[in-house]
Amino acid sequence: MKVLRGTAAPTLLVLLLALVSCSTARRVHIIDIATKESQNETVLTLTASDPVLFNNTKLDNPPSLILSFPGSKVFSIEKEEMILDKGPIKRIKTKYYNPKRKGERQLQFIVVELTEDTAYRISALDRSILIRIKNPESSSGPASQEKIEIALQSQKNEEILPFEPGYLIGPEDVLSIEVWNQPDISREVVVNYDGDITIPPIRKLNVMGLTVSQMEDKLTEALSKYLIDPIVFVTIKEYNSQRVTVLGETQTGMYTLKRRTTLVEFIGQIGGLTENADTSHIKLIKHDKTIFVYNLNELINDPQKSESIIVSAGDTVYIPPLEFNKVLVLGEVENPKTIAIKGKLTLMDAITEAGGFTPDAVRRSVMIIRGELGSQQGIRIDVRQILKKADISQNIDLEPGDIVYVPKTFIVYIERFLRDLAYPLTWYFWYIR
Repeated sequence: MKVLRGTAAPTLLVLLLALVSCSTARRVHIIDIATKESQNETVLTLTASDPVLFNNTKLDNPPSLILSFPGSKVFSIEKEEMILDKGPIKRIKTKYYNPKRKGERQLQFIVVELTEDTAYRISALDRSILIRIKNPESSSGPASQEKIEIALQSQKNEEILPFEPGYLIGPEDVLSIEVWNQPDISREVVVNYDGDITIPPIRKLNVMGLTVSQMEDKLTEALSKYLIDPIVFVTIKEYNSQRVTVLGETQTGMYTLKRRTTLVEFIGQIGGLTENADTSHIKLIKHDKTIFVYNLNELINDPQKSESIIVSAGDTVYIPPLEFNKVLVLGEVENPKTIAIKGKLTLMDAITEAGGFTPDAVRRSVMIIRGELGSQQGIRIDVRQILKKADISQNIDLEPGDIVYVPKTFIVYIERFLRDLAYPLTWYFWYIR
C-alpha cells in the first residue's frame, strides 16, 4: 500500500472531512416567522422544524442583524420573505442560494433591518430562535387639540421616513446604496431621466419602475459577477420623481414628493388651507381614479389612521370650498336660507339657524329631499317626536346638497311632492350655489 507523504495527507484529510460535513448537513425548514410587541420590546421568533445552530452579525449602516446557519441546510418558502414595520423592525429579507427556483429554496442568510440602532438579545429555545429588540423611545399621550394650522405647521419637518413598499423608483430619485464590507462601492446615486444609475464596477443599471426590494435583487445579481455573495441595501433618500396635483382652497399647482408623505403632512408642506376650505370633505383622488374623502380634523387627532393615508405619484388632492358643502332650508321657517355644514349639522340645527318654524308650519310632515337631480328621495320627519318625546332618531344628520322643506299642509303623497316641487327646488338650490 502506498503511503502519502508531505502535505498531501493533511490536505486530503481536510477534503474528506469537508465532504463528510457537507453530506451529513441536516435539512431544516423555517416554518414560521412571527413578531410580538410589548411596551418595551418587540420579540421576533423564527421557528424551525428542528433545532438549528446559527451565527449573527451586526451591521451599523443600515442598522441590521444578519443570521446565518453553519452546519445545516436551511430551507424556506417565498411567503416568509418579508415582514414590514413591526415595532423597531423595518423589514426582514431572506437571501437564497438559488433565488430563481420556486417552492422550497435553501437560505443563504436572513437580514433583519431595524428602524434605528437599538439594543437586542438573541437566544435559542428548543426549535425557535428568539430575537428580543428594544423598542425605540417614543412620546405617548393623547393627540393635541390645537388648531389645524398649528398641527399642519408641525408637518413641515424634513425627517426622512421609511420607504413605502410599493413605491416605484423613477427619474431624479436619490438612492443610498450600501454594499456590506464594500465602502468603495457604497454611495448615493441619482437616477437619470432614462432610469439608469452608475455604480462601480457596473457601468449602467436600469432601475426605472422597480420597487426597493426589486432593485436590491437586481443590483445583487449584477454585483455577483464581481463579488462573492454581496449583501445590498437600498434606501430612497429623496422622492423626486413623484408629482401630485393640488386643486381647490389652497396653493394650487404641481408638487413633488420628496419622501414618503401622508396626506396631513402634504397639506402642511404646501402651505395649508384658506379660510374658505371645507376641511371635513378633503378628496384624495388616486392615480387609478379611486376617490377617498377625509375629515382633516379626524386625521390630525388620530395619528395612527393619519400615518396610513399616503399621497403617491399621480394623485390629485382637492380641497373643496365651504360653498359646496351646504343645505337649503325652505318653506315655513322664519328665515329661509342656505346653511354651510361645518362638521355635523342635524335637522333641528338647520331649522333653528333658519329662525325656527312659522305659526303655519306643519311640524309632523317636514321633508328632507336628498340625492342627485332626477333620483331624489324624500324623507318625512315628524318633528313633534323630537320636541315632545325626545326621539333623537328623528333628528338625522344632514348631508351636503340636502333640501329641508317645512310645508304649510300635510304632505300625503311623497312621490307626487317630489315630482311637483322637488325639481324647481333643486334647480334653485344649484343656482344659488
